[in-house]
Amino acid sequence: GFLMRRAFELAFATAYLFGGDKPRFLEVDDISFDKPVDVGDLLVFKSRVLYTMPDGGNLGHYVDKHDGLPLVNVEVEVWVTCPEQKKAEVSNHLYFTFALPESKTCKLVLPANIDQARRQAIRMHADEIQADLRP
Repeated sequence: GFLMRRAFELAFATAYLFGGDKPRFLEVDDISFDKPVDVGDLLVFKSRVLYTMPDGGNLGHYVDKHDGLPLVNVEVEVWVTCPEQKKAEVSNHLYFTFALPESKTCKLVLPANIDQARRQAIRMHADEIQADLRP
Protein backbone atom coordinates (compact mmCIF):
# COMPACT_ATOMS: atom_id res chain seq x y z
CA GLY A 1 0.00 0.00 0.00
CA PHE A 2 2.86 2.40 0.74
CA LEU A 3 4.20 2.31 -2.82
CA MET A 4 0.76 2.76 -4.36
CA ARG A 5 -0.06 5.69 -2.07
CA ARG A 6 3.22 7.49 -2.80
CA ALA A 7 2.88 6.80 -6.52
CA PHE A 8 -0.68 8.13 -6.52
CA GLU A 9 0.37 11.33 -4.72
CA LEU A 10 3.15 11.91 -7.25
CA ALA A 11 0.85 11.15 -10.21
CA PHE A 12 -1.76 13.57 -8.82
CA ALA A 13 0.86 16.32 -8.45
CA THR A 14 2.17 15.62 -11.96
CA ALA A 15 -1.31 15.85 -13.50
CA TYR A 16 -2.01 19.00 -11.49
CA LEU A 17 1.18 20.74 -12.65
CA PHE A 18 0.74 19.59 -16.23
CA GLY A 19 -2.93 20.51 -16.55
CA GLY A 20 -2.89 23.70 -14.48
CA ASP A 21 -6.17 22.58 -12.96
CA LYS A 22 -6.94 20.37 -9.97
CA PRO A 23 -7.34 16.89 -11.48
CA ARG A 24 -10.01 14.37 -10.57
CA PHE A 25 -8.80 10.81 -10.17
CA LEU A 26 -10.59 8.39 -12.48
CA GLU A 27 -8.77 5.08 -12.41
CA VAL A 28 -5.64 3.05 -11.83
CA ASP A 29 -4.88 1.60 -15.24
CA ASP A 30 -2.20 -0.90 -14.40
CA ILE A 31 0.33 -1.76 -11.71
CA SER A 32 3.30 -4.00 -12.36
CA PHE A 33 5.46 -5.48 -9.64
CA ASP A 34 8.68 -6.26 -11.50
CA LYS A 35 11.07 -6.71 -8.58
CA PRO A 36 10.58 -7.06 -4.83
CA VAL A 37 10.97 -4.06 -2.53
CA ASP A 38 12.33 -4.78 0.92
CA VAL A 39 11.72 -2.76 4.07
CA GLY A 40 14.47 -0.16 4.30
CA ASP A 41 15.18 0.01 0.55
CA LEU A 42 15.98 3.47 -0.77
CA LEU A 43 13.30 4.35 -3.31
CA VAL A 44 13.18 6.96 -6.06
CA PHE A 45 9.85 7.80 -7.70
CA LYS A 46 9.77 9.26 -11.21
CA SER A 47 6.65 10.40 -13.03
CA ARG A 48 5.74 11.55 -16.52
CA VAL A 49 2.64 12.37 -18.47
CA LEU A 50 2.58 9.65 -21.13
CA TYR A 51 -0.31 10.94 -23.17
CA THR A 52 -3.42 13.06 -23.01
CA MET A 53 -6.86 13.07 -24.58
CA PRO A 54 -7.53 16.81 -24.89
CA ASP A 55 -11.08 16.27 -26.19
CA GLY A 56 -11.88 13.55 -23.68
CA GLY A 57 -12.23 9.82 -24.02
CA ASN A 58 -14.53 6.99 -23.04
CA LEU A 59 -13.38 4.96 -20.07
CA GLY A 60 -16.66 3.09 -19.79
CA HIS A 61 -19.90 3.71 -17.97
CA TYR A 62 -18.47 2.51 -14.65
CA VAL A 63 -16.34 5.70 -14.45
CA ASP A 64 -18.66 8.56 -13.43
CA LYS A 65 -18.77 12.01 -14.98
CA HIS A 66 -15.82 11.99 -17.35
CA ASP A 67 -17.43 12.33 -20.79
CA GLY A 68 -15.94 15.22 -22.74
CA LEU A 69 -13.38 16.08 -20.06
CA PRO A 70 -9.69 16.27 -20.97
CA LEU A 71 -7.88 13.16 -19.73
CA VAL A 72 -4.28 12.86 -18.55
CA ASN A 73 -2.47 9.49 -18.33
CA VAL A 74 0.46 9.50 -15.88
CA GLU A 75 3.14 6.84 -15.48
CA VAL A 76 5.06 6.46 -12.22
CA GLU A 77 8.23 4.38 -12.05
CA VAL A 78 9.61 3.20 -8.73
CA TRP A 79 13.36 2.60 -8.60
CA VAL A 80 15.18 0.70 -5.85
CA THR A 81 18.59 2.29 -5.48
CA CYS A 82 21.70 0.88 -3.88
CA PRO A 83 24.26 3.68 -3.37
CA GLU A 84 26.96 1.29 -2.14
CA GLN A 85 26.88 -0.64 -5.41
CA LYS A 86 26.09 2.47 -7.51
CA LYS A 87 23.09 0.82 -9.14
CA ALA A 88 19.36 1.26 -9.41
CA GLU A 89 16.63 -1.02 -10.78
CA VAL A 90 13.02 -0.38 -11.67
CA SER A 91 10.78 -2.28 -9.29
CA ASN A 92 7.31 -1.01 -10.25
CA HIS A 93 5.32 0.75 -12.97
CA LEU A 94 2.00 2.35 -12.08
CA TYR A 95 -0.41 4.07 -14.47
CA PHE A 96 -3.13 6.51 -13.45
CA THR A 97 -5.80 8.40 -15.39
CA PHE A 98 -7.07 11.80 -14.29
CA ALA A 99 -9.67 14.19 -15.70
CA LEU A 100 -9.35 17.96 -15.72
CA PRO A 101 -12.94 18.92 -14.78
CA GLU A 102 -12.52 22.70 -14.99
CA SER A 103 -10.71 22.70 -18.35
CA LYS A 104 -12.13 22.60 -21.86
CA THR A 105 -8.93 21.03 -23.24
CA CYS A 106 -5.31 20.32 -22.31
CA LYS A 107 -1.89 20.19 -23.91
CA LEU A 108 -1.17 17.35 -26.30
CA VAL A 109 1.89 15.27 -25.41
CA LEU A 110 4.30 14.73 -28.28
CA PRO A 111 7.25 12.36 -27.85
CA ALA A 112 10.71 13.88 -28.22
CA ASN A 113 12.46 10.67 -29.31
CA ILE A 114 11.80 7.11 -30.44
CA ASP A 115 11.93 5.69 -26.89
CA GLN A 116 9.27 8.09 -25.68
CA ALA A 117 7.16 7.35 -28.77
CA ARG A 118 7.44 3.61 -28.12
CA ARG A 119 6.50 4.00 -24.44
CA GLN A 120 3.52 6.15 -25.39
CA ALA A 121 2.34 3.79 -28.14
CA ILE A 122 2.60 0.72 -25.91
CA ARG A 123 0.54 2.35 -23.16
CA MET A 124 -2.08 3.71 -25.56
CA HIS A 125 -2.43 0.27 -27.14
CA ALA A 126 -2.77 -1.39 -23.72
CA ASP A 127 -5.45 1.14 -22.77
CA GLU A 128 -7.35 0.48 -26.02
CA ILE A 129 -7.33 -3.26 -25.33
CA GLN A 130 -8.49 -2.60 -21.77
CA ALA A 131 -11.29 -0.35 -23.06
CA ASP A 132 -12.51 -3.14 -25.37
CA LEU A 133 -12.88 -5.44 -22.36
CA ARG A 134 -15.10 -2.99 -20.49
CA PRO A 135 -18.87 -3.51 -20.58
